[in-house]
Amino acid sequence: MPETRGGLRLRSLLCRLALAVAATGTAAGQLAAQQLQLRFFDVGQGDAALLITPEGRTMLVDAGQNARSVIAFLRANHLDTLDLVVVSHIHDDHMGGIPDVLGAVVVRNFMDNGTPRARTYGRYLNAVRASGARYLEATARTITLGSVQVRVLPPPDARLRLARADQNNRSVGLLIQYGRFRALLAGDSQRQEIGYWLQFDSVPPVTLVKLSHHGSDNGTTTAWAERTGARIAVISVGRNSYGHPGRAALATWCRSEARVIRTDKNGSILVRTDSLGGAIVRAVRAPDDTTLTDACGGIR
Repeated sequence: MPETRGGLRLRSLLCRLALAVAATGTAAGQLAAQQLQLRFFDVGQGDAALLITPEGRTMLVDAGQNARSVIAFLRANHLDTLDLVVVSHIHDDHMGGIPDVLGAVVVRNFMDNGTPRARTYGRYLNAVRASGARYLEATARTITLGSVQVRVLPPPDARLRLARADQNNRSVGLLIQYGRFRALLAGDSQRQEIGYWLQFDSVPPVTLVKLSHHGSDNGTTTAWAERTGARIAVISVGRNSYGHPGRAALATWCRSEARVIRTDKNGSILVRTDSLGGAIVRAVRAPDDTTLTDACGGIR
């Protein structure tokens, strides 16, 4: 039966605005063929995320303390070149695996926050130099990867007085945009840096946010949740003694009606999206949504 005009409008609206969580072919058919992929690896207590644009351009953000799962994925999918590698900040759980990545694939461009403060920094720096990658300074800039725009939210300047050893609040933030879909990755930024970005940078509403500092309480503010308005919140976290994710942070994001998904409960997370802003989210190890655990159970 031919579809009515009202039905067409409704289907278009759902495709643009609804969060679809599934992995079946039917659900995937709701999205256009030209998809962006954003994969959050389960690297334990650490961060690693890989962006693949519809054109096949690639950006790796952090690599956990151990990059075995990242490198295994790259090799299994014949990804022997990364267009851009970004290290949000110089802590082992974000940059520890970077030397192995640089030794396994060709890296064209490289960015970090420019402040060496880690015991493994020497090995890391030697690997960066040996890779031949072009170094990009983490200044306010927009990087184009095919049809995807990546806006850099740089670490704070002198207006925010930070302790010399404060790496978390010197994280490089990234705002990824593909049509109407936006994702925000903010490293381990805490309240000071988040407040700085809210004051001095134009942070728009987003579809997805990777919660700062593994979902810790000091990586979330109510103003941040309200400004971003994210419908999907990913927490990259593993077994830890720090209390991550924090109860207050979980409560803040669950009250905002975001779907909160943890890598320690679901394994690696794959997000697929079209340029209209719809998103399909699934746990890589699961065939569909039936085993995808929402961290907000009992909190809302």
